[in-house]
Amino acid sequence: MNHQPKRRCLLQSIAAIQPGYPFRGKLELDSQGDAFVVQYRHLVVGEALYDPQGKTLDRVMFTGRKHPEYLCSGDILFMAKGTRNDAAVVRELPRNTVCTPNFYHIRLTSSACNVMPEFLAWQLNHIDAQRYFAMCSQGSAAPSITKSQLGNLPIVVPPIEQQALMVKLADAATREQQLFNQLIENRQRMVDAAGHQLLRPDTTTGK
Repeated sequence: MNHQPKRRCLLQSIAAIQPGYPFRGKLELDSQGDAFVVQYRHLVVGEALYDPQGKTLDRVMFTGRKHPEYLCSGDILFMAKGTRNDAAVVRELPRNTVCTPNFYHIRLTSSACNVMPEFLAWQLNHIDAQRYFAMCSQGSAAPSITKSQLGNLPIVVPPIEQQALMVKLADAATREQQLFNQLIENRQRMVDAAGHQLLRPDTTTGK
């Protein structure tokens, strides 16, 4: 049995954190753009980002001189602004994909050789981390998490086997929730269809 102790550290000690690509002004989409961009609407809680062909992403043309830091498999995106502070792992995206500055782009460093990206994303989404983020942005008119606040988030690193088990359990819970929601939607459609049929005016004549 594995009795390795859990390691505790700050996020900044195991990951490089930087904001997304600094687009100038309003983000202008361009169907002929030379890159893809990830926005808030592309993230689903508990889901990894997987779109190798970029079919659901937006295209943009780079407007600044800054060299883009493209997203790679295993990177983590964290919603830095607004009331949602969710995280998602990049599973597979086109090689020329960036994120907007509304995200922090997190990449595990060599000191995190025993940390699963999926486990780290799960921990960022966990209620304990979410309480920390809520306290950080408390009282702000426009809630946001600073790079320093994110970097100072305490992280627990259990043995890799326990990380894998937790990720598997979380994935199973997400699938079950999706199936449950689908059942609710299907039943509601059945009720709506039956109600529509019942309430239709009777076109027949007679007593």
